[in-house]
Amino acid sequence: MDRLLIKYRFQDLHYIVADGKGEFYQLPHCVNKYYKPLRKLKRVLNNGVTDGYRINRKFVSLNQLRLKAYVSTEIIEIKSFSASELPF
Repeated sequence: MDRLLIKYRFQDLHYIVADGKGEFYQLPHCVNKYYKPLRKLKRVLNNGVTDGYRINRKFVSLNQLRLKAYVSTEIIEIKSFSASELPF
């Protein structure tokens, strides 16, 4: 099990968090019976100009994320699943 220190969470983006170093992560969750594991989000340029991230195939700029951010000091333990351990 790994631990992740969360510094920021975002309104209306329940599974997106940021750590103190400015790295963005998507937490593990299940959507429509499809398991999505923990992953680090990659920064992209939209039209070669605007910095941001692709979240659920939608571009969200850093400015939008700053407006939605709120401070949350949490430590989350991440358990990695193998294919045989999934609940479905």
